[in-house]
Amino acid sequence: MSESDEIITLVNRNNQVIGDVPRRQMNFEDDIHRVTFVLVFTGPETLLLQKRTENKAFCPGYYGVTTGGVVAAGESYDLCAQRELEEELGLILPLNIEGMFFTEGEGFRIWGKVYSCHYDKQLHGPLTLQAKEVAEVIEMDIKDILNNKEQRLFTPDSLDALLHFVEDRLQDYPNVP
Repeated sequence: MSESDEIITLVNRNNQVIGDVPRRQMNFEDDIHRVTFVLVFTGPETLLLQKRTENKAFCPGYYGVTTGGVVAAGESYDLCAQRELEEELGLILPLNIEGMFFTEGEGFRIWGKVYSCHYDKQLHGPLTLQAKEVAEVIEMDIKDILNNKEQRLFTPDSLDALLHFVEDRLQDYPNVP
């Protein structure tokens, strides 16, 4: 199935399912959808970031502070997070649930679920990047991401996920699949 044929679950402001829509028909400015964000730690305060390919519809060429993506119809947050980590980086790692948050900005309205994991090249082997989505990966300290002295372009939704994590603003919603 191509990305444009993907069916996305729509939710309301309370993160309750209100329907499904093909990705190509979705209005990302108005429709609220579910997204996973996986913080891939390579050290206590160091994250693995992904530079998005130039063909991405949302923020081409920007750095994603997390791995993850849109939750498809019939898919749980947990399955989506595992699927995206394997698709984008070729990793199958245990994920820790950190919590959930709502965010919106130019081109997105999201209920996000944040996960974390630890990647060690010696233990887990080399990364296998998904060529159509990931141009490169870099490691950055969280403080450097937040200070952003290098003026890198970060995807605003993944940066917001990191801010919620760092500022301990993630919430627990145990009944949301």
